[in-house]
Amino acid sequence: MRRTNQLFLLLILFAAAWGVQAQQLWKYVDKDGKVTYSDKPPKKGEKAEEVKSDPKANILETQRGGAVGKESAASQALKDVNARANARADKRDKLRDAVDNAKDELEAAKKALEDGREPLPDEVQIVVGRTKDGAPTGRNAGVRKPEYYKRIEGLEAAVKKAETALEVAEGNYRRGAP
Repeated sequence: MRRTNQLFLLLILFAAAWGVQAQQLWKYVDKDGKVTYSDKPPKKGEKAEEVKSDPKANILETQRGGAVGKESAASQALKDVNARANARADKRDKLRDAVDNAKDELEAAKKALEDGREPLPDEVQIVVGRTKDGAPTGRNAGVRKPEYYKRIEGLEAAVKKAETALEVAEGNYRRGAP
């Protein structure tokens, strides 16, 4: 415990010494007129002048006790930054939602196509098998009507449309999501 206290005290002394030295600045001008600033004091025989600085020069004073409704510039800038960040997050979320919805629509279109492969009862025509003489053979065949092929064509078009919509949504997300 005693060693910890010694390290803590040493750290405080180092920070205090660093703060004192960091506040002192020296200006050097060489024979070519080049100006150099340093925080190290000059060596013997070097020409250097100490730069005086105002410690309050870089402090932003905020309004205290000002009129109600007025905001400081820093407060307004922070609100603007937060508003822009929220707008970017909202845009990213909307684009992500569009991608998710497009994926869901594509899966639904694929499922509808897969489930629709079997012809519906009104899309099949029964053809009775006959011999060369015209007598029934007892072997009947089901032939798909043109309505079946139109319905399948529509389901395939829906899948293509959903794939295109997904590509567009993903492209918009890549380009527009911050």
